[in-house]
Amino acid sequence: MKRLLLLLLTTILLVGILGACSSEKKTNSSSKDGEMKITWFDGTWETPVPEPGSEGVKKINEKFGVSFEPQYIPFDLYTDKLAVKMASGDIPDVIGDELAGANFVKWAKQGAFLPLNDYINEFENFKAIPDSVWDAVSVDGNKYAIPLYFPASGGKKPVIRKDWLDKLGLEMPTNFEELVEVAIAFATEDPDGNGKDDTVGLGLAKGMVYDPSFGTYWSSTWYHKNEEGQLIPGQISEGNKEKITALHELHKGGALDKDWSVKPYNDVFKDFYAGKVGIWYEQPGAGKGADFASLWKISPDAEIAALPAFEAPDGSQGFVAGGGYYRMWMLSAKLKEDPEKVKKILEMMDYMAKYIPAEEQTPDNEYFDWTMGGEGKGYTMEDGVAKNTDEFSKYAPIAYFNQKQGGWIEGEKSMLDYEVQSQEPEAKEFNKIMVDMLLDSNFYINPVGRIHSTVYNEKIDELNEYATNELSKMVVGQRPISEWDQFVEEYLAKGGKDVITDVNNQLKEEKVEGEWVHSK
Repeated sequence: MKRLLLLLLTTILLVGILGACSSEKKTNSSSKDGEMKITWFDGTWETPVPEPGSEGVKKINEKFGVSFEPQYIPFDLYTDKLAVKMASGDIPDVIGDELAGANFVKWAKQGAFLPLNDYINEFENFKAIPDSVWDAVSVDGNKYAIPLYFPASGGKKPVIRKDWLDKLGLEMPTNFEELVEVAIAFATEDPDGNGKDDTVGLGLAKGMVYDPSFGTYWSSTWYHKNEEGQLIPGQISEGNKEKITALHELHKGGALDKDWSVKPYNDVFKDFYAGKVGIWYEQPGAGKGADFASLWKISPDAEIAALPAFEAPDGSQGFVAGGGYYRMWMLSAKLKEDPEKVKKILEMMDYMAKYIPAEEQTPDNEYFDWTMGGEGKGYTMEDGVAKNTDEFSKYAPIAYFNQKQGGWIEGEKSMLDYEVQSQEPEAKEFNKIMVDMLLDSNFYINPVGRIHSTVYNEKIDELNEYATNELSKMVVGQRPISEWDQFVEEYLAKGGKDVITDVNNQLKEEKVEGEWVHSK
């Protein structure tokens, strides 16, 4: 009820706000001391929360000749605070958010944000952002946000205990038939050699997390087409039917945890690091893989390998690409009459976006040292690697922007930095294994992530919940897989047909299609 009231308040008051903004002839760019004032409202994961009067803010003011006035809110509180802020009539110059959701589209259509099409080509670092990501933050052809580009090849990917494969004389699985054989063996043939029946073949948690698709063809993304040639959600595809059939076989064969349907995924992580799960998921990243230290203590001979995507019946082979961005900034529509301030704001964003490869992230690099708040204040060097101090957000100007050590990414190859930036040897080894595989993989860009369908936004959560519940029943045998066609008809009747129609109409109108890219 609280969220509904906030949304209603936002819609009602925003009309008056926008009318007031449109009547302004010139935005007041100056603070009391004559400097250009820039107000900034955003969420953060930093601890402590970046403060408006910090040393980092002073550095920003000196560098850009502005009066920078940020207000940061912890992200777990930010959604409600943002709705209140948008409804208050006091819309800051810059508004941040995590992703381009339904509110972003609504506010953009209502005229709350400034279209940026005429500005972005003036700034070098924005040119690295691919069209698929610009599409995600565009509404009716207008780019309403600057997205913070993020490795689309990242995200959770399957990993496997290679030492278990070797001990049992098994090969790396390349299809679901082989996966079933391997996972059942992991669960029943004592791969850890402790003489107990205490291992799980494939990790799976409630909500069918993580999606054990092992490739785009079997995933929940929009890849398959129906008889009318329309793209359809993966949950009702023949590829997903093949995956659910395999999971049912794994359930019957004892390869899944008996409590998987009610088990939180964090508990499966703990089981994997405790040496009890043979196939699970992890993602590359600076510091990722450090938990493998606990696995090596328990199982010194444990060997982790990346599990490449399976080759699909249609000949495709690859994973679903991530959205390609995480977090974004919108500029208030009131800045339409103040292009000088718009350019200053984008100049600041562009400057903070400069990419610094991991091997150059040292005090000798003047840019890096400045953005990170200075050695001994914002960061320290440990074994040749920059590590944030506990007061990073107090001293580092970059903490007020992308919060990403080394700036934005420069293509997918920047994932190579993860190995350098990781301090623990286990993390270095893990990142090398994962990144080597990912940089030689194909990725499918989900076209639905590039459009904004109101029907999709209104119905997809309910449809996903229904599909997850029914498919989980099929895995454990509470509903026969022979009722697949009936399940699809139920899905369509619950709103799936309307979603498919609206999505495909928008894809056709905006000339967007699914496409494959190679990470290199």
